[in-house]
Amino acid sequence: MLKRAISARYAGALFALAKETGKLETVERDFARAVETLDGNADVDAFMAHPAIGVADKLQVAESLFSGKVDAAVYDFVCLLIEKKREQYLRMILEDFGALLMEHRGKQKATVFTPYELSPETKSSIIAGLEKSAGKKIDLEQVVDKTLIGGIKVQIGDMVYDGSVRSGLERMREALGAARL
Repeated sequence: MLKRAISARYAGALFALAKETGKLETVERDFARAVETLDGNADVDAFMAHPAIGVADKLQVAESLFSGKVDAAVYDFVCLLIEKKREQYLRMILEDFGALLMEHRGKQKATVFTPYELSPETKSSIIAGLEKSAGKKIDLEQVVDKTLIGGIKVQIGDMVYDGSVRSGLERMREALGAARL
């Protein structure tokens, strides 16, 4: 929980800076690229995560990777995280920053879990229903979950709506087990 609070605080600061300077799209693109560069390379990731490597050495790597290649605000932000020994939060900060951007744009991310790939018509129908209930534009991601027998499960933010057959069977099993007592 503490990690999420730390991440949210830094993401909020980056978002406020990007909004104030009118660089939301630039910061979004460059920060995502910086996180992918650090996370996507196992050697760089191990170097940055190693506790015995000093801040000065990590800043030198950040300079060689990002100085002049990403927006100055993103470069300064990554350096700040390194100086504060918060570089392990980069991925989480990117997620929280993305959520703030979605909210700013009047959108909300939803994930739908189904046992099979949905047709475009079904996806459109689900999006329309979710947009009506959420009052926001929905960015829908589908995850095929073969463990589901049928039905769907939808996650929007912290809320999960479980209309899967597996969930129904589990509730029935619990009810029958409780009835025997």
